[in-house]
Amino acid sequence: MNKIWSPDNIAPPAARYHHCAHVPGNSRWLHIAGQLGIDLDGQLGEGIEQQVLYAWQNIEGLLQANQMLREDIVSVRVYLTDREDLGGYRAAMQQLFNGHSQVLPVTLLFVAGLFSEDWKVEIEVQAAKL
Repeated sequence: MNKIWSPDNIAPPAARYHHCAHVPGNSRWLHIAGQLGIDLDGQLGEGIEQQVLYAWQNIEGLLQANQMLREDIVSVRVYLTDREDLGGYRAAMQQLFNGHSQVLPVTLLFVAGLFSEDWKVEIEVQAAKL
């Protein structure tokens, strides 16, 4: 089982996340390319919250297709195009992960833009499972 944690020999995380994940040997890895806020029908979500929810629906589908669960995620990288969307991103994440016992190691970056100027968020995930 993966161990998600923040050791006490360094400064605590700056927000609600953990610093690292330890993955046991012989684990099966899954690297998910950046997922966008687009639903199964190819429709772009309206606003940051819906785009985050759609991106995570895509991630959940990829995990499921590889016999993995959200609990197998060991790292998340989020790209946002507008600092003003941070509150909407956090609201969507609270909705998605409410009650989740482990807070994942997350790197969040603000970027000048994504491939399409309509895209507000892109999310990459790494997962591992024994």
